[in-house]
Amino acid sequence: MIHRINAELRRIWSAIRADERGLTTLEYVIGAGIILVVLAAAILAWNNGLATKIGQLVGQLLA
Repeated sequence: MIHRINAELRRIWSAIRADERGLTTLEYVIGAGIILVVLAAAILAWNNGLATKIGQLVGQLLA
């Protein structure tokens, strides 16, 4: 029974590896997700820095 399950899992794994279209699509999706997360983090950091500078300028004007 275990041998049969092992053989079936190997067959499924071979089919997944052989189908490069799905693998490449998955790689593109993962890559796009990483790029979007990095871009969002950069935008948030830039906005936080900008808000801090504007707050300092307003503080200087009010002082």
